[in-house]
Amino acid sequence: MAMIDRANDPMMAEAKRFMEDYYRTFDANRADLAKVYRFESLVNFSGRMIEGKEAIVAKLTSLQQCRHQIGHIDCFPLSETGGVIVMVTGYMWLDGKPDALLFNQSFHLIPSPPAEGEGDSFYVAQQIWSAYDFNNHRAALA
Repeated sequence: MAMIDRANDPMMAEAKRFMEDYYRTFDANRADLAKVYRFESLVNFSGRMIEGKEAIVAKLTSLQQCRHQIGHIDCFPLSETGGVIVMVTGYMWLDGKPDALLFNQSFHLIPSPPAEGEGDSFYVAQQIWSAYDFNNHRAALA
């Protein structure tokens, strides 16, 4: 089998830019993330399912203040839907504490129709959220 180089794929580059903007927005003003979720969006938040834009944004805005440092973003195209699976890993700091937590999030992004996108190229269809500290299996975020 031949290796496929997706490094210069415009959709993969756009998915990476989308994720970088997602974390900048998350750290600055989480309420602004409402534009990247839809009625049908699902988030598995440390084992608890949250469905719909309003419920997801309510959960995100209720969390502690935090700052992210992205370590790596991997993107994989889904040819049948035109979407992208994205895995993001990195570090986050809660409420200005000096110790970082390791975070890992997976996203299923779907291209936004131009008329609905409000300037965004994708919306989050599904997301899995996990954060870990080095002393416990999962970190308590809220």
